Amino acid sequence: MAIDRMAVYKKFDGHCAYCGREIEYKEMQVDHLQPKGNYTNPGTDDIENLTPSCRRCNHYKRANSLEYFRHAIETIPCKLMEREYIFKVAVDYGFFTPEKRRVQFYFEKVGDENNEHTS
Repeated sequence: MAIDRMAVYKKFDGHCAYCGREIEYKEMQVDHLQPKGNYTNPGTDDIENLTPSCRRCNHYKRANSLEYFRHAIETIPCKLMEREYIFKVAVDYGFFTPEKRRVQFYFEKVGDENNEHTS
């Protein structure tokens, strides 16, 4: 079955489903929300499982689950504080204040907004 790239692109009006950045059609990568390589619950090429992604998010998510990807993003500030000397200096000077928070992906925010308008 051929993937309808334009249908995937239009799902979030030309935005990456994860970070929300606007992406050009030619730059969009098609990602599987549920990876096809998951042997216990493999994803499909159905439009419901396909989502537009920018290169950076798709590269970072790889073939991982959505929750693994969320966790990886949520731990970035801690990793920077542990490993990056220059980041520690920036924190010391008040440029950044690392905080622990739950990541909400763009497609989740858009879904919440659509639900608010219909209720």
